[in-house]
Order: sequence, then structure tokens, then C-alpha cells
Amino acid sequence: MPPSQDSMSPLSRPQPSDLTVFVHDQQAVVAFLAVRLESFQSRCTVAVSQHRRPLPLIITNSNPKSSRRYFLAIGCISIATSSSITSPIPVTRVHTSIHLFRDDTGPIHPASMLSGLLDAPLANGYDGHVHPPATSAKKAKGKKTMDSNEATRLLHARISQLEQDAAGEKDQELEIEREVKRANRDLLQQVSKMDNMQKIDHLTKRSSELLADMRRLERENQKNKRRGDNLQKERDTGRTELSKTVGLKEKLEKLCRELQRDNNRMKTENKELQTTQKRNNTHWDEKYATLLSKLEGYQEEKDTPKKQVVDMEVDELFRVRFKSFIEQYELRELHFHSLMRTKELEVQYHMARYEREKKNAEGESAKARHLQAQVQAFTKTETELRNQLNVYVDKFKQVEDTLNNSNDLFLSFRKEMEDMSKKGKRLEKENEALKRQKEATAANIIRMAEERQEWKKKTESAEKKSEKLMSIIQQMQQQGRKVPPGMANTVESCYSDSHGGNEGDESDYSDEEGEEEELSEFDDDTEEEPQSNEQGTPVPFGPERPPQPAPAAATNGH
Repeated sequence: MPPSQDSMSPLSRPQPSDLTVFVHDQQAVVAFLAVRLESFQSRCTVAVSQHRRPLPLIITNSNPKSSRRYFLAIGCISIATSSSITSPIPVTRVHTSIHLFRDDTGPIHPASMLSGLLDAPLANGYDGHVHPPATSAKKAKGKKTMDSNEATRLLHARISQLEQDAAGEKDQELEIEREVKRANRDLLQQVSKMDNMQKIDHLTKRSSELLADMRRLERENQKNKRRGDNLQKERDTGRTELSKTVGLKEKLEKLCRELQRDNNRMKTENKELQTTQKRNNTHWDEKYATLLSKLEGYQEEKDTPKKQVVDMEVDELFRVRFKSFIEQYELRELHFHSLMRTKELEVQYHMARYEREKKNAEGESAKARHLQAQVQAFTKTETELRNQLNVYVDKFKQVEDTLNNSNDLFLSFRKEMEDMSKKGKRLEKENEALKRQKEATAANIIRMAEERQEWKKKTESAEKKSEKLMSIIQQMQQQGRKVPPGMANTVESCYSDSHGGNEGDESDYSDEEGEEEELSEFDDDTEEEPQSNEQGTPVPFGPERPPQPAPAAATNGH
């Protein structure tokens, strides 16, 4: 709930023609908020509930002609408004709860847009910590506002700074785009000279390196973020301690001023007492001199008595009174010395107390300077860390874009690899089928070669036998003998076998070559046929075996 107007001091109450923001936390004074208002011009100030001191902020319009959206930014500029709100306006929450109040106001001239630039000084030069002002509300109302020329100059300077920041951001974005294009061009040049597998390996390695860099940057970003949070906490703690130290310093300064006033007062009293004492001493000296002169006259009269009547009673009375007077004087002197001793002791006590308080004040001031230096160092470190964080964010965006491009390339190469793997599997299947067919053909060729060797041996033995028989027949013919009728058929068959075997072998081998040509035209539909042939009955290859020759009949009893 926002603080009520009855509990607020006169400085923190919303004045007419003001849009006041009441912040319940000192650290949330500087915030970036989005507020929808009803008019183009608006004045905004911030009141911290701890000190009840209004701090002005900037309100700028993103598009005055078409939109009513305003933004609160860092600064100490108050802009005039002419609108009215009687209930709190909810604002985006930034660390703390913030409420807006607005009273019924009249139109205000835009020349007072920067009137609060110099009206909100920061006490002791510290941001976020404002002490209650020593002046009253009447003196605050009497401050002079800046003229319109100074306000216009500051506005132009702010606008030029924003334009320079925007130009710098555009240049940075263009530089990042150029670096990304250069990296993509270098990657394409590196990949263009590689085959598909090398491209995939290179891209995989590159993507893994980029992923590792991204993870490392994320860890560094998290570490920097935690460090920034710790520094922010330390900074808040330092500011709190600094505020306490400043408050203690003010109390000590106030005490020192009071002691100084007491010391001055005591010095003045001491001077007055010394003056009074001197005056009394002079008076008593004069009085005693007069009395002594009288006594001397009396003594002379006593030494040189004259003829006169002496009143002994008066003389005795005078002697008693003079003695009592001397005793009173001695007592008064003792009392005066005791008073002076008391005053001296009081002065020494106050001087010692003053020295002690002075030393404490010097120690507190040194501690305050040390804390101020720490706060400045923390602020500088925070700025550097935020700059490093912005650089890391830019690098992370650049790496993310590069990873997206590399992921697209990797997906395309992966699709090509899947197609190539399917094609390779199909070719492997064909290769295995051809290998099995080749092995079967090689086995058949080896078996046929072995059979051929056997047939050659048999043919050679048969030729030897036929030659032997022919020689026997020729011998018998030379002797005038005839071939028996049973032997004639056997001789003719042997002769035909010896001359017709080679032709049969050649025809068989030609058939085998034709079969190999037919098997070379193998496709996926018939790749399982060799296995079925191998599992079934073996198919004989080569020429058919000739019938076994009948045993030769005995001739002439042989």
C-alpha cells in the first residue's frame, strides 16, 4: 500500500501539477519503468519512504503523435504534465513495489521540463542516499528554475548522445554481420576442398568446438552474473553502512559543535571571572592600602602619643572586627581558589573529551573515505563487468547465429549421408550377392578343373590303350589276320572317343562362359537364388562323363 498523505512530510506530499512516484526501497529509486499516461507532457518525481525526499526522474515519450506510452529513465529531470489521476497506477515491478499518484492539475508550460535538474541535489555526492534537507518548504519553493535556453541545450545534448549511441549500435551490428559472413565464407572455403566424409567430420568437430565455447561462455556468464549479484549485494551493504556512517558522522559533528559552543562559553566565563578577580584584587588592594595608611597613622600616633583621650573600648572593638575581617578574607581566598581549581578541572575534562571526540570523528571520517573509495571501486567494477557481460552476450549471439548456420549445413549433409548410407547398403547387398556368386563360380571352376584333369588322365590312358590296340591291330593286319567282329565295334568307339573328346570340352566351357555373362546381370530380385541352389541338390558342371569303356576282349587267347 502506498504511504498516506497524512503521514508524509510537506516535502514528500504530491504538489499540484506533479506526478509523484513513492518508492518503498532506497535501491529502487533508479528504475526503468513503462507507464501509460493520458497526456503528452508529464512531471514525475520519486519520494523515498525512508527520508521522504522527492527525487525527480525522466519521462520521455516514445511516439508523441501516435502513442501515449512513456518511459522512466535514469536522471534528475522532471517534465510538466496536465492530467489527473485519483487512484494508484500499477507500474512494472522492479525489485520493489512502486505506486503512482497524480492530482488534478492545470496545464504547465514546457519550458519547465528541466526545472528539476538542479532542484534535487544529492547529499554528500552519493547516489541513492538523500538526507533530509535542512531548509524548510518555504525555502525550497523559492529556488530558481533554469531558463529555457539551458533546458533546450541539455535536451539537444541528450538527443545527440542518444543518436550517437544508436549509430554505434548499428555499426556494431554491421560489424557482427560482416564477421559472420567472413566466418561463413572461410568455412565454405575450407569445406569446398573436402569430400563428404571429411566435410561431415570437419563440421562435426567445428560444431562441437562451438558448442564447447558456448557452454564455456554460459558458465562464464553465470559466474559473472553471480559475481555481479554479490558485488551488488556488497554495494548495497556498503551503501547501508555508508549511510549509517554518514549519520554517525553528522551526530558526531553536532556533538562537536555543541562541545565547541560549551568550550567557548566556558572560555568567556573564565575571562569574565578573571576580569572580575582582577577588579576585586585592585579594589581590595586599594582598600587595604587605605586601611594600612590609616593603621600607620594610628601607629605613629601610638608611638608619638599626643595628649588626647583614647577610647579603649572602641580600640578593642576595632581590633576584633579587623581580626574577623582578615579571617573572612582568608576564607574567601580559599573559596575562590577552590572554585578556580574546580573550573580548571572542568576545562581539562572538557578538553580531554573534545580530543577524544575529535579522534573518533577523524577515525569515522577516514572510515567514511575508505568506504567511499570502496563504493567507487565497486561501481567501477560493476560497470566493467556489465560491459564484459554485454560483450559476452554479443559473442553468444554471434556464436548462436554461426551454430544455426552450421546446424543447417549439418542437417543437409546428414540427409545426404542417409541417402548415401541407404545406397551403400544396397550396393553392399549386391556386392555380397556377387561375392557369393563369384565364390560359387570359383568353386565350380575348381571342381571342373579337377574333373578336367581327371578326364585328361583318363583320356591319356585311353589313348595309350587305343594306341596299343591299334598297334596290335596293325601287327595283326601285317601278319594277315583280321579283327574279330566283337573287337571292331570297340576299336571304332575308342577311335571316336579319342578324336571327339576335345570338341566336347570346348563346347562345355563356352556354355560356362555364357552362364557367367548371364549371372553378371544380377539384380535385387534374384539375389537369393544362389543360396537356394546351394541348399538344394548340387548341380553338376562341365561335360557329361562318357560311359565306361567295356573291357577289351581277349584276342588270340591274350
